[in-house]
Amino acid sequence: MSLLDRFTSHLKHVVSRAGTFAAEGGASAVEPSHLLLGLTLERGSLGYEMLAKAQVKPEPIRIALGIPEDALHATAKSPRLSADAKRALEKAALAATAHEHRYIGTEHLLAGLLEIGNEQIGTLFTTARVDPTALLQQLTTVLQSTSKFSDFTATVAEPKLAAAAPAAAEGEEGDGQAQKTPALDFFAKDLTAPTIATAIDPVIGREGEIERIIQILCRRTKNNPILVGAPGVGKTAIVEGLARRVVERDVPDILVGKRILALDLALVVAGTIYRGEFESRLKQILDEVRQDPNLILFIDEIHTIMGAGAASGSLDAANILKPALARGEIRCIGATTYDEFKKHVENDSALERRFQLVHVAAPSPTATIEILHGLKPYYEQFHRVRITDEAINAAVRFAERYLTDRQFPDKAIDLIDEASARLRVQTKNDPLIRRANAVEASLERIETDKRQAVIEERFTDAAAVQREHERLTAELRAIHTKLKTRKVREVGEINERDVATVVAQMLSLSVDEILLAEHERLRRLGDELRVRIVGQSEAVTTIAAALQRAKSGLSAPQRPLASFLLLGPTGVGKTETAKALAELLFSGQQDALIRLDMSEFSEGFTISKLIGAPAGYVGYREGSKLTDAIRRRPASVVLFDEIEKAHADVWNLLLQILEDGRLTDATGRESRFTNAVIVLTSNLGSSAFTKAGIGFLDGALTPDNLRQQYADIRQEALRELKTRFRPELLNRIDETIVYHPLEREHLAVIARKAFEEFSQRLQKEQQIAVTADDTVHAWLAERAFDPAQGARAIRRLLHEHVENPIASGILNETFAANATVRIRCALDGSRLDIGGIDERKRDERPEPTVKRRHIRAPLAR
Repeated sequence: MSLLDRFTSHLKHVVSRAGTFAAEGGASAVEPSHLLLGLTLERGSLGYEMLAKAQVKPEPIRIALGIPEDALHATAKSPRLSADAKRALEKAALAATAHEHRYIGTEHLLAGLLEIGNEQIGTLFTTARVDPTALLQQLTTVLQSTSKFSDFTATVAEPKLAAAAPAAAEGEEGDGQAQKTPALDFFAKDLTAPTIATAIDPVIGREGEIERIIQILCRRTKNNPILVGAPGVGKTAIVEGLARRVVERDVPDILVGKRILALDLALVVAGTIYRGEFESRLKQILDEVRQDPNLILFIDEIHTIMGAGAASGSLDAANILKPALARGEIRCIGATTYDEFKKHVENDSALERRFQLVHVAAPSPTATIEILHGLKPYYEQFHRVRITDEAINAAVRFAERYLTDRQFPDKAIDLIDEASARLRVQTKNDPLIRRANAVEASLERIETDKRQAVIEERFTDAAAVQREHERLTAELRAIHTKLKTRKVREVGEINERDVATVVAQMLSLSVDEILLAEHERLRRLGDELRVRIVGQSEAVTTIAAALQRAKSGLSAPQRPLASFLLLGPTGVGKTETAKALAELLFSGQQDALIRLDMSEFSEGFTISKLIGAPAGYVGYREGSKLTDAIRRRPASVVLFDEIEKAHADVWNLLLQILEDGRLTDATGRESRFTNAVIVLTSNLGSSAFTKAGIGFLDGALTPDNLRQQYADIRQEALRELKTRFRPELLNRIDETIVYHPLEREHLAVIARKAFEEFSQRLQKEQQIAVTADDTVHAWLAERAFDPAQGARAIRRLLHEHVENPIASGILNETFAANATVRIRCALDGSRLDIGGIDERKRDERPEPTVKRRHIRAPLAR
């Protein structure tokens, strides 16, 4: 191919018109300024676009050169080129070569004009107030962007060069198939190429979907399948599986020999600076697909074609594809999610009808286990581990339970992959690999030493270094041979605990909680709850039984683990029950309790706090208290505190949570409650306990009478509950439990626990010990006994009669570090006496600062 043959049609036109301008202006030869004028008039070329953007107009140049206006449209003439004009064209050819372009275009000529330093060109740019250096930098950026696609730019950049370029390219490179589709070779990956197809993981359990795609591809018209499914169900893997079957010729005759090309739409858009570049690339791609009936285009995330590459007054990728799809000129496979299909593709009915829908549902847990067994050898080989059947079953079980916002098989595969990677990175490198790395580092250092010795003319040293280099090279070659021939050494075995560790890291849980030494923990649940929840033995038994039933797999799998409505007067332990469940069921994780105070949701509009604001309202997509929290922590206790204070719309949300175990937020994302425990508390019916308080205070009543009185009060509380809440809500709750009012002995136990917590806090913060006997606990319980207040009065009495005097003693330096504070009940029972004992050794502190004195707590009111 001669140099002139490499000129694009635009460049040939510019040179021809420049000859006309020179002749009409009376010049003896074509000067660079004539070429510049030709560029400013060559619409549709890249050089014209660059000059137009820089505000370089043809009229001032024509006037400066003294060319008549009618010469702009005169017949072309061909006078000789001046020396500077020849240099400009030579520079243009060099620029094309430097950027690996097989054509020479107007952009290369503009670069040549800027580089030759012609005085007249400089004057014209100065007149137009254009900085040649800045313009050259912009042009260089454009050339560099196009140089990334050098193998097809000859056919894309200048259409009229298309006829000559491929033939020449075939002669140069001898790769006929590649040169038939230069654009696709750059912008797409051939999934049926042997090197790629053999590296694709096998597709298991998707025979039905693949057969449906094959049927659609074999149709005469509308032979374009589109795979629609949730993220992670394996849409892309299905297409890769089809490509593998094409390579293995396990397809009908009509599909044998087809090429499935995965188009990278982002790469097509990348580097398109000027209008028309994107359309030109995509048109070339479609032309190549049209010309070869054996090509099938695959566009993953096909919704991205909507608006892709669109600029003001131009077409996007979808509108460029529509005519080709409508006429059946190309075959295209698409893949997208349900949300994106509804948002982008369904809204464009003209595009939607070109495709045939193939629904891709998530596989069942059983099918996922089969998929993992099929993929197991590939992950074992890659990570050099052994994956046990126990690990595969655990991955499916844990993924189903904890990763509720993701789909099978993706989430189970991720657990196996990360567990294998975790074991691999925790294992020391193979000694042979470590030696190979050390040899490579030594070779790099020796190469530097050898060059330095030659520069300094120390040839004897250089020869010695060369011998060492040869020895290490031979050793490295031998190591690589051993690594290739020997059996890969496994670094370990993946078991259930490894998978559980990965889940624990993902969700900030403890490994023991996931592994569920759960049977033992559930057996102890009732006893541990009785320690935490005092005086509510019946309630604790009911709650423990419901949770044991759910954890044994006997409850409906789509519903929450358990749901409870706790009734009773204030201060009897309803909220404390939720806290205890979160700690005992979920290993003491602080964020395992999601607490929602229903007094914040007394208005209808506050429902947006739970599920997010709807589209168009302030706060849309800003998150929500309930759905975001349960998505982050699916295994948790959700406490709706004082549910009677919430608006009726909030109760309606509970219907869906309690029945189906799911809730959809304002953005359409679904949150699952299947691993959560739902606890509702209410003070409804507490007035009945207040009225009956005199009976509970009457020590003359027998236990049977007290039980009958409690049963009557319970029935009255339940009647009040039914008048407030609708039956459809109450019937969805597993257990409705009415708590007992607390008696004196219960309050004494609670007082002892509160005192122990205070003592531990004081020891930790001030290094001061506190001692008290049972008479102090009984004193606090006696004064706190009030069925209307429950145990809350104990906290107030502890603040007033214990904490306040000790705080005063600390501030007055009556009590110092390492001292012991002794609390006793006064002989007449009217107060608490608080005294300090110095526990420090006299040899360490000869002058004690603790004063022996007694502080009397204020009299009980």
